[in-house]
Amino acid sequence: MRRSLPVIDLSQREGLPERLDAACRHEGFFYLVGHDISPDLRAAAFDAGRRFFALSEADKARWHIERSGIHRGFDPIGWQSLEPGQPGDLKESFYLGVDRGPSDPLVLAGTPNQGPNQWPDEALVPGFRQAVQAYEQAVNRLARQLLSFMALGLGLPAGHFNAFLQDPMPVLRLLHYPAQAASEALLPGQIGCGAHTDWGSITLLAQDEAGGLQVQAPDGSWFDAPPMADSFVVNLGDMMARWTNGRYRSTPHRVFNPHGRERYSLAYFFDIDYHAQVSALPGCFDDANPPRWPPTTAGQHIIEMYERTRASH
Repeated sequence: MRRSLPVIDLSQREGLPERLDAACRHEGFFYLVGHDISPDLRAAAFDAGRRFFALSEADKARWHIERSGIHRGFDPIGWQSLEPGQPGDLKESFYLGVDRGPSDPLVLAGTPNQGPNQWPDEALVPGFRQAVQAYEQAVNRLARQLLSFMALGLGLPAGHFNAFLQDPMPVLRLLHYPAQAASEALLPGQIGCGAHTDWGSITLLAQDEAGGLQVQAPDGSWFDAPPMADSFVVNLGDMMARWTNGRYRSTPHRVFNPHGRERYSLAYFFDIDYHAQVSALPGCFDDANPPRWPPTTAGQHIIEMYERTRASH
């Protein structure tokens, strides 16, 4: 049987919470269409990423992630290995989070991974900051809207998640997968992005036309999630699975570098407040199905997961 992801149309409000609930239970992945994000806004963010990754290695290294101290900036090919025990991934990326100044309460408190972004020089990548910040603001609104409908699907008030979103910590990651020749020699097990689950609440992925994304079915097989025009691929992370006590799925996925062409994507990880307490949501546990995981905080969970994926270098 040929598998495919469900398509959720956000503009079709009748039955929307129920459709979202079904997709989150069964696949943990879906295409999202019917949103109000401008194609031009999205194209500008893709263009900003392409122009940055086209810089020389020496220039990109000026904003290396190790210069940040809070996991912001450029990480080169092989820097991260998302599949434990496998070689570094054949991708490069640029991390951007909430741009916090020295007087921000989280910064003053010494909260891990909170602080300023590294921004490429305007002279080298004109308009980069403006384009990605405009895109981030748009997907932030979309993610909040999506969570409100997911709350309804869980039998909770639409605003239930607002208490966890007072000062969230989303991350926008611009990604580039270099073209791979069919004859190119790779290390055993090395692909664009190794098999993994995401870590937080929800991810909104914008992908270009190159393809390469695969999702794992419950039986362990893999199927393609090809590009769909003007859509986002949405998936749930480990924290959402934990939050819903296993009702919702955090599904493994991976990326293969397309042969003969480059691949670009924009991954928006919408993670909640750093100090938010995460425990089983109301309605997701009872005496017959008690909480499977102990409570944790969102920030500590993300830090632990990131450190697990650092490739040796």
